[in-house]
Amino acid sequence: MQPTNEDTVETARVLALWGHLMDDRELGRLGEVLTEDAEWDGSVFGFAPVVGLEAITSVLSADGHASAHHTTNIVVSEGPGDEVRVRSKALGLVGGTAVSAVYADELRRTADGWRISKRVIQVK
Repeated sequence: MQPTNEDTVETARVLALWGHLMDDRELGRLGEVLTEDAEWDGSVFGFAPVVGLEAITSVLSADGHASAHHTTNIVVSEGPGDEVRVRSKALGLVGGTAVSAVYADELRRTADGWRISKRVIQVK
């Protein structure tokens, strides 16, 4: 689908909420930003890729994640069906060191709004 301006605003809101939920450790609310069958790949930081909201929440509950999450430079592109592809820059703080990464996301329109269905983190 070709994203509208409204789609772009809503997907950016989902990415921003992701950062707030992570930083506030409100992992029980990840269903507000992820689909039930979401894929998460943080292997660039040594985490095994996982599938499913419950598995993702479990991995993100472990020690070793960035203590601050900031998403910038959001670009929303066409995707298949009710999906869009989104690339954004991520800034994080890991062990006192600033880290710059790229989120390669797929978001799906659901009955509850846009949700991340796949996130792959890359370090550039």
